[in-house]
Amino acid sequence: MKFTSCLLGIGLFVSLVSCNKTASETEAISYSTLKEGFKNPPIQARPKVYWWWLNGYVDTLRLKEELLAIKNAGLGGVDLFEIGLPPASDPNQIIPAGPAFMSEESVKNIQLAIREAGKLDLEVGLNLASSWNAGGSWVQPQHAAKTIYFSKTTVKGTNEQAVKLPFPPITPDKKGNPRPIPYGTDGKPAYHEEVAVIALPAGQTSQLDTTKVINVSAYFDAKTEQLNWKAPAGSWDVYRYVCSNSGEQLIRPTPNSVGPIIDHFDSTATRMHVMYFIDRLKPGIGDFSKSALKNLYLASYEAKEFTWTPTLPAAFRNLHGYDLYKFLPAIYNKEWYQPEVANNFQFDFNKTLSELMINNHYRKAKEICNSHGLQIISESGGPGHLHHIPVESLKALGALDVPRGEYWYNREFFMENDKDSLVDKIWLVKEIAAASHIYKRGIVEEESFTSYWDWQEGPSDLKVIADRAFCEGMNRLVIHGFPHNPAEMGHPGIAYFAGTHYNDRTTYWPKVKPFNDYLGRISYILQKTAFVADVLHYYGDNVPNLIPPKNTWFSVGPGYDYEVVNTEILMRDLTVENGEWVLPGVGRYKVLSIGTEGRIPADVRAKLKKLAEQGGRLVDQKPALPALTELKILPDFSYADQKADQRETPLDHIHYRTGEVDFYLIRNTTNQWVSRNCFFRQADRTPEIWNPLSGETAPVSVYKQADGRIQLPVSLPPYGTYFVVFSKEPILVHYNEVTGSEPNPPHLAFTPNGLAFLQTGAFEVKKESGFEQIDNNQPAVTLTGPWQLRFPKGWGAPESATFPKLISWTESDQKGIRYFSGTGTYQTSFSYKPAINLAQNQRIYLDLGRLSKVGEVWLNDKPLGIVWTPPYRFDITEVVKTGENKLKVEVANTWSNRLTGDALTGEKFTKTNITKANKNLVPWGELPLIESGLLGPVTIQTVKTIR
Repeated sequence: MKFTSCLLGIGLFVSLVSCNKTASETEAISYSTLKEGFKNPPIQARPKVYWWWLNGYVDTLRLKEELLAIKNAGLGGVDLFEIGLPPASDPNQIIPAGPAFMSEESVKNIQLAIREAGKLDLEVGLNLASSWNAGGSWVQPQHAAKTIYFSKTTVKGTNEQAVKLPFPPITPDKKGNPRPIPYGTDGKPAYHEEVAVIALPAGQTSQLDTTKVINVSAYFDAKTEQLNWKAPAGSWDVYRYVCSNSGEQLIRPTPNSVGPIIDHFDSTATRMHVMYFIDRLKPGIGDFSKSALKNLYLASYEAKEFTWTPTLPAAFRNLHGYDLYKFLPAIYNKEWYQPEVANNFQFDFNKTLSELMINNHYRKAKEICNSHGLQIISESGGPGHLHHIPVESLKALGALDVPRGEYWYNREFFMENDKDSLVDKIWLVKEIAAASHIYKRGIVEEESFTSYWDWQEGPSDLKVIADRAFCEGMNRLVIHGFPHNPAEMGHPGIAYFAGTHYNDRTTYWPKVKPFNDYLGRISYILQKTAFVADVLHYYGDNVPNLIPPKNTWFSVGPGYDYEVVNTEILMRDLTVENGEWVLPGVGRYKVLSIGTEGRIPADVRAKLKKLAEQGGRLVDQKPALPALTELKILPDFSYADQKADQRETPLDHIHYRTGEVDFYLIRNTTNQWVSRNCFFRQADRTPEIWNPLSGETAPVSVYKQADGRIQLPVSLPPYGTYFVVFSKEPILVHYNEVTGSEPNPPHLAFTPNGLAFLQTGAFEVKKESGFEQIDNNQPAVTLTGPWQLRFPKGWGAPESATFPKLISWTESDQKGIRYFSGTGTYQTSFSYKPAINLAQNQRIYLDLGRLSKVGEVWLNDKPLGIVWTPPYRFDITEVVKTGENKLKVEVANTWSNRLTGDALTGEKFTKTNITKANKNLVPWGELPLIESGLLGPVTIQTVKTIR
């Protein structure tokens, strides 16, 4: 019998040249360049979207319109993703089936999209399957996913007769269904390979001695299926193991694109699959490096069946120095072996699969893509605890050009008993950031805003979750997602059942660009700078070995951050210089922490011991904070009531640096104003505020230096976020401290027009020579209305209405207003009389109070801009005039209320495939209405400023 024993790729690819420069290779960026890029971020920093082609059904004219809408909205590109839907997401079957994925018509549509995107300077990625995992109708049995099957025959010892060993039965899949695999005329699978024939004492089901497990493969003739083995005395159970297809199919393909997934552990299968796409696309695109197609995408690995590949036995021996054949029974019957023996084998088995997948799938795909001017992006081995993960996560992510993770928004469906379960299952950010940092990939991509909250979110809702991801290291978003909508699909149109439905048929789309600008500004800074942390955390050697969200299962302490390193990078790159642990081109760390998450190999311990003898401070499976305290390393960022866990502390942060410029991204984790005196571990630097909402930068005029730290007031509105930036810019005259009647500083804003006091009261600003009293008690003037409203025709609301006072549309007694979705326009006029002797150090603000979800404002026919997150406020000092003023406010809500209204009234203003919200669980008629419109109070505020 012939047993496959060739070894493909183990250890062959240690490092492949990427199409993109690593972070360490990026040229130093000047302060002025950073400032300009922050104001107007480039395409590469702007969010992308999953461009869902549902059921593969497309409208080529709409493809062009949507790409233009994507460009005008300030997005950077698309990942083209064809996918089908679960039956519950299109019960009325309103979405026709398009052509088979990668058929001639499908390829023409993809090529058209790539060409049109190129005209708009947008980037395009293409998912390598109709849905996921990698696979398709073109995958032949030899390249399809595999598993092993076995038959059992009991034989008596000393029996000299040949024994026929039956071909193993093809068992049902995990759901109990027949496996969709092709069969030959002999009734056997069209593809199958012998693995081994193993004998062990009959009935032995515990404490199995491996010396009694005999590999009798050499005595078996696969053609005749006869075993010519003279067994020792006694009864023996003989197992015949055969590798064949598992029958695993694409998870959610379009109707005409059903097919098997590939063997992700076989380099020939990977090459076949990737080259299929390249060969199909290249004739119509030409040189990929000169096209808008920038990357190919391998979605998260979510296969369910037990995995095998023919090269596994040889790879196992190469890695671990012993054969796995005697342990084949442990695959299905772990309890037969001594626990330590079984666990050691399982560890080695998992490590082998990991190496095969990393080398033969991810690195092989990268090698092929790079040779054709493309990058490979993947959620390699993910996502998180939700699925079987056959790889060591950081190493798999590091094998790519761009590692990608994902995080979910309000995913309550996986809440379990322990408080960390929700975030641990759905929040893969710290892990992806660590991989990108230590492998010098530069980009930390995240599938963003995945949810089941159909059309219920606005930008302010999404901002909260994005800011948390930024503070764990994300630096580019791939928004999930933008459903392609052919012209006849109406509004809100068709959508994939998961994800934030973020396309040009969303109610607030004409006003969404400032939100995308915001995401791009933060991404740009984090892309162009390097992460700063005090602790390097080694998380051991396990498969899988997942990294939980920041400061949950592992943390250093309030105000400190940490990087995570794996065995490969630790052994290859880690050094000690001047008492600091150093990953060249990545970072320098005060302490190295050995964790408890995985095994610690002997060679790792030996290297760390040697480096510790050179002066590196090492803590072994115990808290790192005492070591930092002993080294007199103060927190990098701190304030009075700070906690380590970002879910429990008012202000969260992350620190980046380039050259002599340090960026601290600070976010308010609460729905209330937060003001604190904050300490930054900086010396002899000039602080500034860089505001990602506007792109404006402003000097900090209140701060003081002491004991190697700079103290300044950080004041943020509900869920507010900004950068505190420290540079070598010239130091300006400044105050030392600002105080009021409360222990914390007042609500403040550092603006280009000076320090604005946003809270009424009496305050003191202190400086070396004394102090200055600030009286900020000018009362706000409330605009009482009445308010004239206009609504667009054809959506159920009256063309005009009068609100004597501001209320939510959902409180109106007119059902057309109560259930309205879209944009309503408010108009009113007011008389303004400035305060007597209005001084130079005062500014006038228009504050809208509250609104839902996005607003755009004009005063005296002059545009003030778009507001989408608190505070909904404008500086109108140069626009407001004495006497009569005209105010116009447009407010857009979401589609949710109109969908609910249609369900309750039987009206048909909307059209969509989604008949139930929240993962197809809540009928629209049962979904609570969402507060909508301008809610106020709208006030004119006179604000004291100082310079």
